Formats: sequence, C-alpha cells, structure tokens
Amino acid sequence: MNLPNNVLGLLNILTFLISIPIVVVGVQMNRVSGAGECFELFRKPVLILGVLIMMMSIVGIIGACCRVSWVLWIYLFGGGTRLPGTELKEYKLSSYSDWLQNRVQGKSWDTVKNCLIVGNGCSEMPKNDTALKEFNMKELNPVMSGCCKPLAECEFSYQSPTVWNKTKSASSNSDCKAWDNNPKVKCFDCDSCRAGILEQLLITWRKAHFFKFALIGFLSVIYSIGCCAFKDSRKKPDYWRQ
Repeated sequence: MNLPNNVLGLLNILTFLISIPIVVVGVQMNRVSGAGECFELFRKPVLILGVLIMMMSIVGIIGACCRVSWVLWIYLFGGGTRLPGTELKEYKLSSYSDWLQNRVQGKSWDTVKNCLIVGNGCSEMPKNDTALKEFNMKELNPVMSGCCKPLAECEFSYQSPTVWNKTKSASSNSDCKAWDNNPKVKCFDCDSCRAGILEQLLITWRKAHFFKFALIGFLSVIYSIGCCAFKDSRKKPDYWRQ
C-alpha cells in the first residue's frame, strides 16, 4: 500500500472513531434529567448520522481507496439569558435556527409534550418548601427552566417552585397565558419550553463534539509517534550493510 493509501486509510480510521461518540450520544440522549424519552424525536437522526459515518469509514478502511465525504456539523448557538440577581436562565425560541424551531412544532411537539406529561417532566424541580430566595439561586437545566416555571416577565406570585399564581399585572406574553399549575399543563405549550428542549439538545451535541476534538488531538499525537516509528523501521541497521 503506497503512502497516499496509508494516509487515506488513517483518515478513514479517524472518521470511524469520531462516529463512535456520535452513536453513543444518540443512544443516551433519552437519559437527560427531566426530559427522559422526550429526546426520542431527535435521537434517531443523530444515530443515523453516526451509523452512516461509521459505515462509510469502514468501506474506506477496507478499500483504502474510497474517498469519504461527510457532512460538516454547523452549530447555531442558542443559549439562555441569566436573570439579574439569580442563577436562573431563560431561553427564547427565536434564538435558534428556523430548522430547529420547525422540529418543535405541530405533531412533533405533541409527541414531546406528551412525553413530558407522561414522564412527569417537572418531577426533579426543587422541593415545594423551597423559599423564593433559595429558588432563585438554583441552577435549573434548560428543560426545567423552560417547561416547569413561568417567565420572569409574567410577574406571577411565587408560592413554590412549581406553583405560581397569576396576577392582574401579568404580561400579555403568550407563554404567560399558557401557564397553568396543573402538573399536566405547566408551560408545556410555551415557546420557552420548546427553547429549553432545543438548548438541552444542543448541549448534548456540544458534548459529543468536545469529545471528538479531544479524540482528534489524542490521535494526532499517536499518529506523529507512529510516523516516527514508521520512518525508523524503514532504516536498515548498520550490520545489514556489512
């Protein structure tokens, strides 16, 4: 096998190894606290992508002559806004790409919402006897923040982490109107809940990419060492020349 084929084979091995964390993330995506099976909607595309990259890499490794093309991941960062004087963050659906927003609409969202209801998506919120000051210092994950409490701009009266009473000065924001203390309603129809689900999904993807880049760095070191060893092995010992 000539040098170009060696390099191509190594690149295919690299992409194969990269596909492993993508598949692992896809499998474990339904284990996110507070979301549970709600990520089933997104789990399959991630798994499919990981498996496709893996299969293409295997073909390249076996043939050592197949050119592998794979889709570059493009991040559309969302991120939350921290409420002044608290550790709480809120998320806006408009912060995410149109493609991602469309993934949490219509029947797709009905599936996620039903999962939140059946799986008691707010079960891990702070205890009911938590004081407001203490609650404001809690770091809630995006799903809890977006789906299990109203927006700060609603100006609801705090009773407990999951019970908020509407006031006359409540905002006209549609999320404020959608809020209900009923465990099967909460803010599951809110845009903030949709944004929370998307943010949790992106967090999961970013973890996969962090691992991928760490893996690339590690493999780069191994490859460099391997190249040195390969060059040394090509050199004949002095006693061979006698």
